[in-house]
Amino acid sequence: MKIIVISQCTPREKIIVQQIVKNFDNVTVLQSKKWTGIKLKKENQGLSGKNSKSRSFLDQNGLRFFYKFHKESIRLKTKHVKLEDHHFTKVSMPFSEINSTSGQEFIESLQPDILFTCNAPILRGRILDIPKIAAINAHYGIPPHYRGNDTLFWAYIKKDFENLGGCLHYITKGVDRGNILAEVFPELEPKDSLVHVDIKTSELLAKATVKILKDIENCDLIPKGKEQVEIGKNYKLSEKTLVHHLKYLAKVNLGVLKPLPRKEKTVFYLH
Repeated sequence: MKIIVISQCTPREKIIVQQIVKNFDNVTVLQSKKWTGIKLKKENQGLSGKNSKSRSFLDQNGLRFFYKFHKESIRLKTKHVKLEDHHFTKVSMPFSEINSTSGQEFIESLQPDILFTCNAPILRGRILDIPKIAAINAHYGIPPHYRGNDTLFWAYIKKDFENLGGCLHYITKGVDRGNILAEVFPELEPKDSLVHVDIKTSELLAKATVKILKDIENCDLIPKGKEQVEIGKNYKLSEKTLVHHLKYLAKVNLGVLKPLPRKEKTVFYLH
């Protein structure tokens, strides 16, 4: 089974990608890079920025610092996760070109059975028709309640710990609107920060991803998944401001924003 993974491969997503390249033989990883054109590479390079033109100067620079600090905190706790320990094809491609004609033609030339995304651009046009079996996304949030960007953050700061987790869903038109194949709810302890939640969610998503892809590989029937009936809420990148992040830090330091204890749980919708 040929699998194409589209991801920025930041420390968080790398946990999922590692398990895919570890457990499957024919994997190509498309990673963002800040240049035009498509090129086969031996090493991963460059990541796209997350800032938005709609943000104020303070929000852009303040949030850039917090994003980098958060990512670095995850990296330090996941040093053992190394993609280079496994055999797979690495491809550098700017995310702005994935939905272009040249990007689609390149992906089509790889003849994938599965197109898998995590922290990737929204796929548009005929690109969703390229994989022979399905296009699947790993989403850090529980839709339809939390679709879009920074959804773990929003669930956490709202103390909606019941919906604090991630999912695997089919990619369709619309943001995180496809049928859900699995929902993961990480173990929580009162001391857990968003860094801990990110890592725990990634680890559960990685396990669920391997199970689902193995089931698809070994089964003639493709699971339908759970349909999303409600529209829910799509959180846009521009909605999160520096003030939101400062409030999160203040509440954590004051001890008024503690997750309720629970055991981890994964729910599959494969039949």
